[in-house]
Amino acid sequence: MKPRLSYGWIVLLISSLSCSTLTGLLDGRPLQLGQPAGQESQAPPSGSPIQISCTHYMAPTGDDSNPGTQDAPWRTLQHAADTAEPGSTVCLHAGTYEEAETVNFTRSGEAGAPITFAAAPGETVTIQGSLYVVEGVSYLNVVDLIIRGFRYWGVSLQGDNEHIVFSGLEIIGGEAGFHFTEGESGQPPSNGPVTDVLVEDSIIHDAMYTAVDCTPGPCNSIVFRRLEIYGAGIEAGYGGDGLGLERGQDVLVEDCYIHDNGGDGIDLNSRDFDGNVPGIIVRRNRVARNHLEGIKLWSGGRMENNVVWGQGIDPVMVCKYPSTVEMYNNTIAFNMYDPAYNGRGYAFVAAYPEENGPPSINLIMVNNIFAFNTGPEVGDATGIYLGPGVTLTESNNLFWSREDGEIQADFIQGHDVWFTRADIGDGTWADSSGQGEGDLTADPLFAAGWPEFDFRLDGGSPAIGAGLSSGAPSDDLDGCARGTPPSLGASEGC
Repeated sequence: MKPRLSYGWIVLLISSLSCSTLTGLLDGRPLQLGQPAGQESQAPPSGSPIQISCTHYMAPTGDDSNPGTQDAPWRTLQHAADTAEPGSTVCLHAGTYEEAETVNFTRSGEAGAPITFAAAPGETVTIQGSLYVVEGVSYLNVVDLIIRGFRYWGVSLQGDNEHIVFSGLEIIGGEAGFHFTEGESGQPPSNGPVTDVLVEDSIIHDAMYTAVDCTPGPCNSIVFRRLEIYGAGIEAGYGGDGLGLERGQDVLVEDCYIHDNGGDGIDLNSRDFDGNVPGIIVRRNRVARNHLEGIKLWSGGRMENNVVWGQGIDPVMVCKYPSTVEMYNNTIAFNMYDPAYNGRGYAFVAAYPEENGPPSINLIMVNNIFAFNTGPEVGDATGIYLGPGVTLTESNNLFWSREDGEIQADFIQGHDVWFTRADIGDGTWADSSGQGEGDLTADPLFAAGWPEFDFRLDGGSPAIGAGLSSGAPSDDLDGCARGTPPSLGASEGC
């Protein structure tokens, strides 16, 4: 059974179902619950995409000497993991399974015949303990389980693992909910990489450190889809991210709600020192109220249709290493607002110079909104920062954070590196940079401001229809079709 909704969630669901919401459910788009749109939970929709056809059974009252049938089920998950053959689907009947500290999955399935462990359809199953997929085990599905009561990692892939699916899990507590690969940070993995892994429709919360952690990596061909991640690393700060991946390529993070973590929200490729990592895509995510940064793309990638708000410092930071970043239709607003954990930072940072000098990057920024990003004191509000190594393609963005300094562009020559709101409006920025066509300096008129922030656009917003169609995503954050021309930011509206 999927993680259960709280009473408050059920009230939101009943009160907010509309024709557009139901259409989203029917066509597979992520379920959006409640209002305001900026801070609802991204709960997994009910029903696993993996079709469950049970071949073996478990029950808390079973016996491992049994044959594992419906009438004579096994009792422990470790016994099932040691016994299942390729093509087996082990169904766990409702209840709590008090396992030893760690269940080790030591047997692989095969292509077209994975081994699946799942809650029996419609039943709620809790595992007390960790699930470890040992080195070399592949073709495995784990579906619809609640995992808690572990000390270190809730689910761990030890390395050299391929074709693994985790769907419909709720993972609570420990040092990390998911941990992929073995070894030391910044070093090659002890047992090899993990490849072709899907983590979807799950809730991971209240980890002591990073909730979903690929250290040291690489984690290649990984999809993180429709996850809610919160409460990680509240005391840890750095090292307490929602989703952190040190190395890996072909990584997709989409339709997630990552919020209220002590570190960053999404932190990708921090140890891919050579840069230019292919296939990094971050789209249609709500990243909210993380105590440090919101989204960090260290070695390139594409960001589209994300809303990033309420972070404690720089909400988006890209390109510490040489790379290309594409940013289309993101809303970055109301960051550094909470006095409990804010600090002075930029609304967006690209290629900030480090001890080895500024990295050379290509940055494409189109149809984004940067608004109401501020520091802890009057006068500390900041615009965006573009480093001296930036080659910029920029148009049709809205800037409304710092009147006397919306853009700091350290690559500019012949003009002060700071550009005011007036400089953008009167063409000074365009003349100096060769960019800026279609840029706006105006209040975007969101449906609601801090602290109830609703990123949708009021009917009179200047951002409506102010975008550039070329390169823009066809739909918005909520699956609504983009107009022609599209609006700026993550929301087009249906």
